[in-house]
Amino acid sequence: MRKTAVFVLILLVCAMWLCANDELLYKEEQYGDCKSELLQKLGTETDNQAKATLLWKLSRVQVSLGDLLDKEDKDGRFAAYEEGISYAEQSIALKPSAMAYLWKSSNTGRWGQTKGPLDSLGKAKGMKEDLLQIVDGFSVTDSAETWYVLACLYDQLPGSPISFGNKTWAVSYLRAGVDSIPSDTLYPGHYLALAEMLYARNWDVKKRVKNIAKMENRWNGETILSEKYKYYEGREGVVLKPFYSSVTLEKMSDRQEASMLVRYALDKYAVWPEKKASMNGDIASLEDLWETWT
Repeated sequence: MRKTAVFVLILLVCAMWLCANDELLYKEEQYGDCKSELLQKLGTETDNQAKATLLWKLSRVQVSLGDLLDKEDKDGRFAAYEEGISYAEQSIALKPSAMAYLWKSSNTGRWGQTKGPLDSLGKAKGMKEDLLQIVDGFSVTDSAETWYVLACLYDQLPGSPISFGNKTWAVSYLRAGVDSIPSDTLYPGHYLALAEMLYARNWDVKKRVKNIAKMENRWNGETILSEKYKYYEGREGVVLKPFYSSVTLEKMSDRQEASMLVRYALDKYAVWPEKKASMNGDIASLEDLWETWT
């Protein structure tokens, strides 16, 4: 009886390891091996819920595989991201989930960045709808990746009447994204993007105080999550003190805060135990900004 129990335990541990192996490969940035593992599992899986999960994971890995390609290899990048969109759509067809919508929109966003914002306006509306499905449909407000993609979408698109871009809302969405980064994760790109957005917006202290007070009123008045988070910057008014700052919002300009963000990200990276190749580009950009801005 004891031998049987031990054998069953070994089988359970092996099953758990096999299930987690693709996550380990993804975490270690072995994206090609991760994709092979996922495709192998997908070929033998019969449960629709499990298939849907494997498919959104395949969509996720396609973002990274596309990013690894040379920027001049536009055809290769288009193909990688389109494959990622297809995986996500198959996942949604089987079992809609926030993760499937996230990685569909992430691949669409990368496709748009490769194409150029003005040439990809036709995909912007659908991408926005996918992202709002995550926030409003699944009530997800703690996804750093979702807020990042939504912020970049609003920042990079032209405003009315051409499209729905809005750089102030982009800042609010990305503030939510930075605040949502898990403690065991480092996303240098989030800090980089928010710093660049703040630097470009360039509000002085007086303008920040005035506009953030207005945002506080809208934050308190909105009930639809995606609308409410357009004013996330004003959620506690000008007395809010960001976790990377020693002073409140009313005590610094946009560009002063942007410099704080860059310094914080670089200092955090310096002591981060798991430095990854995927961080190198963002860290290099942060270093360049620090030299330029200070």
